[in-house]
Amino acid sequence: MITSIKLDKVATYTNEVKIDDLKKVNFFFGNNGAGKSTIAKFLYDLSLNEEKISIQFKNCSQIGYDNHNQEILVFDEKFIQRNFINKNLQNGIFSLNQANREIDELIENENLKLKQNENYLNNILKDRKNKIYLDNREYIEDSKSFCFEERKKTLNSFIKIRDKFPFKQTQNNYDKIISIINNNPDLTEITFENLLNNYNKLYEIDHFEIKSNISPNIYKKIRKIELKLSSILNEIIIGNDDVDIAKMINDLGISNWVEGGLNILKMDLSNTKCPFCQNESINENLLNKFEKYFDENYKAKISQILTLKADYELAFNDLLLEIKNLTKEFNSKNIASDLFEDLKLLFEKNIRIIDQKIKFSNEKKEIFSIYNFKNNISKIIFEIKNHNEDFSNIEKNKEIFLEDIWNYLAYNCKPQIELTLLISNEFAIDYFFELQIEEYLNDKISDSREKIEIWKEETITTQEAVKNINTILRNSGFEGFVIDEKEKVNNISQYFLRRIDSQNNENVFKSLSEGEKNFIAFLYFFQLCLGTDNVLKSSKKKIIVIDDPVSSLDSQILFIVTTLIHQLIAKKGKKPNNLELRNNNIEQVFILSHNIYFYKEVSLNHRPICEDKNFYHVSKIKNVSEIKCHGNKNNILNDYSLLWKTLNNFKGTNDTNLNIAICNIMRRILESYINFTNLGSGNSTWDCLINISLDNPKYYICSALISEINEGSHKVSPLDDIFFQRLVNEVPQNLFEAFELIFKEIGEEHYNVMIKID
Repeated sequence: MITSIKLDKVATYTNEVKIDDLKKVNFFFGNNGAGKSTIAKFLYDLSLNEEKISIQFKNCSQIGYDNHNQEILVFDEKFIQRNFINKNLQNGIFSLNQANREIDELIENENLKLKQNENYLNNILKDRKNKIYLDNREYIEDSKSFCFEERKKTLNSFIKIRDKFPFKQTQNNYDKIISIINNNPDLTEITFENLLNNYNKLYEIDHFEIKSNISPNIYKKIRKIELKLSSILNEIIIGNDDVDIAKMINDLGISNWVEGGLNILKMDLSNTKCPFCQNESINENLLNKFEKYFDENYKAKISQILTLKADYELAFNDLLLEIKNLTKEFNSKNIASDLFEDLKLLFEKNIRIIDQKIKFSNEKKEIFSIYNFKNNISKIIFEIKNHNEDFSNIEKNKEIFLEDIWNYLAYNCKPQIELTLLISNEFAIDYFFELQIEEYLNDKISDSREKIEIWKEETITTQEAVKNINTILRNSGFEGFVIDEKEKVNNISQYFLRRIDSQNNENVFKSLSEGEKNFIAFLYFFQLCLGTDNVLKSSKKKIIVIDDPVSSLDSQILFIVTTLIHQLIAKKGKKPNNLELRNNNIEQVFILSHNIYFYKEVSLNHRPICEDKNFYHVSKIKNVSEIKCHGNKNNILNDYSLLWKTLNNFKGTNDTNLNIAICNIMRRILESYINFTNLGSGNSTWDCLINISLDNPKYYICSALISEINEGSHKVSPLDDIFFQRLVNEVPQNLFEAFELIFKEIGEEHYNVMIKID
């Protein structure tokens, strides 16, 4: 049922007008052009398909209409045009309220089952399904939020990639983590420290290639020299044992001392003094003995040591130079500089040992091997190799780093996601159970609807509807024509108006008078209200709109129309059924009229009509329509009293734009009063102007009003330009004073009573 209507920016509704608290039966009264038909047109527009809806109602709206379960039927001038003037054939009318009582009971009982099942399906079951869905979604959303918080917490430590890290929305972040877990069921843990170290390597340091390095060949060369030195340094090197002084030199271990002294003597062969004790003990024989002692073998050994020392120094200096150069490019945690200092110290110690061996050749010596630093050297070479590989593969390593972050997130989120999936599975089981119930109910609903449609087809009584229309026509005096069946299309009868004395299929409707057309069209509309012309719509409740149905009808036909309308708006019974419509197929009725007699007849309180009703008054002032609700009380007076009330509403205004409307109302009051009191019978209505002076400026106003009610008068016409302009521009108060002057002559007492009507 429609409970509210809003009209805005359409026709004369230039300001927004709301019609609230609509009832089962709604009466609208207003003069022609006040805005009633706009309401009917808007309601008709609601019944159209979306593509046919008029743009003029784009600012209008309503509350309550359900086009799936309700249909709107509108009787107005357009109804007559659509159904009769533009076509000869009428759709068959399927009457539902004349069905077999047993079938009616079956339909009613099945409708009860249908509504119970639909109510359970659309309310209880829908709410239960919705709760399962919402609870499940809440768990999933919590899981998504958990995963996203893990992401945010992790990426806060990796600022340089945080904004570039993909899948920034909660949903796609969650989807990514789910896909990783599904594709890698055996995820291994990646520590956060590991991620942090890799991040620092990739993003926190400048990347460059290390050109310097430690040559393994130099190391190998040094090792070979060391082995040779170790071997010869471990030998006891002495002179020729065949010389008698050999034993003394060897026992004392003074070969180096003696050799040194000998070298001094060679510098001065004439010197016979011992360079050590300065005695005259040096002679040729002793010198020969010394020469024989230091033979070629001895000299070769010492020479070998000196050569190895030189090679050692050269190779080691090359090594130290490489390491020193390396420290300028690579010295993580002083690893290169420390190695340089350690090797330099080793080198210096070994040189001193070699020098001592040369000096004391008969002593065994042992040097410190560079082998002790092999691991340190290998480590540096390895780190340089890894560093340069990382430099070459920086982009690939960054991709691997991103994968490691995803795996880290997936590993940490996996327990939460597995719990969510477990809970969602339980929800899915519950939801599936509800779906089974829903499927069962849908089957039951379909069965009920199918049964109802079958039973409704059995109740189609088109001929009875046609018989009803023809009976009313005949009883109303329309005996020249009848409604007759022409043919059936898809088992639906089609009808046309046929003259009784002719078999011609011409459109008889076009030859009828306006009153006849309106009456026949309303009879057809009345049968549509009782039944339907479309089986597919037969289950829909009707919202009926009747806009001025008695145009051009005489009083007898008007009485018949009001009687038929009373059947549509009849109440179901006494309290509490007095607020329901007797016809279950009708949901709501709107009745709009400007005819005071019809309005009074159709809305009389003593009629057995539905008491859930409201009365509305539609008015138009300065071309702007307004609607006022009077509740369930009919405040519309009879036509003559309404004229006086309207005139009183204008009294006191100072708006010359209303002058023509005011004059028209005054003219209609005068005409009604004069005709009713027989003042115009045998007497001239101009006599009421005898006592009004011709010099009175209001005389011409009085003359215009009297002239208008005297057909054919040429004394003065309010349509003449001069009088029209004077009336339009006249002060409104002068019009009322002129009106009062006339009534002082024809009925002052009546005037005094009526001018006080509120």
